[in-house]
Amino acid sequence: MDNADVAVIGGGPAGLQTARLLAEGGADVTVLEAKPAVGANVVCTGLIGRDVFSEFRLPGETIGPDFQEAEIVSFSGRSIRYRHPSPFASIVDRERFDGNLGGLAREAGAEIETGTMVRDVSVSRDGVTIEAERDGRPVRRRARLTVLATGVEGRLHAKLGLTPPARRIYGAQVEIRGEGSVAPTIFVGPPTAPGGFAWSVPSGGDRFRIGLITDGNPRKVFDDFAARYYPRLDPAGAVRRLEFKPICQGMAKRSVADRALAVGEAAGQVKTTTGGGIYYGLWGARLASETILEALKKNAFGPADLAAYDRRWKAGLRREISIGYYARKFYSMMSAGQFEALFTLAQSDGLIPVIQNEGQFDWQSGLILSLFRKTAVAGIFKGLSRNNVFLDRLLN
Repeated sequence: MDNADVAVIGGGPAGLQTARLLAEGGADVTVLEAKPAVGANVVCTGLIGRDVFSEFRLPGETIGPDFQEAEIVSFSGRSIRYRHPSPFASIVDRERFDGNLGGLAREAGAEIETGTMVRDVSVSRDGVTIEAERDGRPVRRRARLTVLATGVEGRLHAKLGLTPPARRIYGAQVEIRGEGSVAPTIFVGPPTAPGGFAWSVPSGGDRFRIGLITDGNPRKVFDDFAARYYPRLDPAGAVRRLEFKPICQGMAKRSVADRALAVGEAAGQVKTTTGGGIYYGLWGARLASETILEALKKNAFGPADLAAYDRRWKAGLRREISIGYYARKFYSMMSAGQFEALFTLAQSDGLIPVIQNEGQFDWQSGLILSLFRKTAVAGIFKGLSRNNVFLDRLLN
């Protein structure tokens, strides 16, 4: 199809869900995905909140084990076994999860062109022209409007008048066979992964994924982490080799422009605490599709016509993204001693009940603020707040 109402560039969860909802609303939609198959070569823990499936009308056939417990390990080797009042997340097969989203989009009427690498895009008074390459041959696609859903890839933002998120962290993960924990294990404490944390997550059968997010050099940080906790780990014998992924942090300054908008990680719809982007991306897709369907009815695609999307998603996620970002920054500023003091509080000062009462997998700001405002916790963070207006306001 050479012409469409909407061309979605990128076939990850946010792009596919946007295409699905637009097609369900009667729009003529084409998805252009560079990978040879939807869901191929995704670097992800596969740990997804249970609410995703009901809230966004997704089939549950890709759901693996539910998790109600997790072990939290500090840098000194101390551990806490945490049990939530109900299952908080599940493991999914991301290839099948994304493939199902693609299937739903196709069933709704969207066309998906895989193996199509977009090289250039331009906007004119009467539409958007996309220059791409497929099977070594140039192809051209036209649309009335385009949705940028390219994840962390920022090549096309400026061409469309959009801005990518300004900050990044980095993830690293390997999948191996062996005897792993039956529940997720989270390794915390700034020395473990500067600016982040590490994990071991069962992925089905005898497989489990070991990974981390960090502000630092992901290979060095991973090598140091593996040497400490998994000294016999042989990346060469892994089921899936060690892979690295940059992760966007913070909201894009401009997520709408003339005949264009960004969704998912391309707009910064990512949890700043964990780097997870599926829930926020699907949430953004819902708002994007609603705005686009209105624009199609009016045949009006200027920045002012699409501005409602930018306002709505930022109003909904600004608190989560901002508080999560600063919480992770404060965490990275802590010394090992300060963190061990915090870990001790978690064992003895009633923090666990707070987490059990207020902890939500995808909406974490309320829990973060409640923990910061605990008197004993605030005392630990006071030393970090002298040069940080945000934390001063938070704690005082």
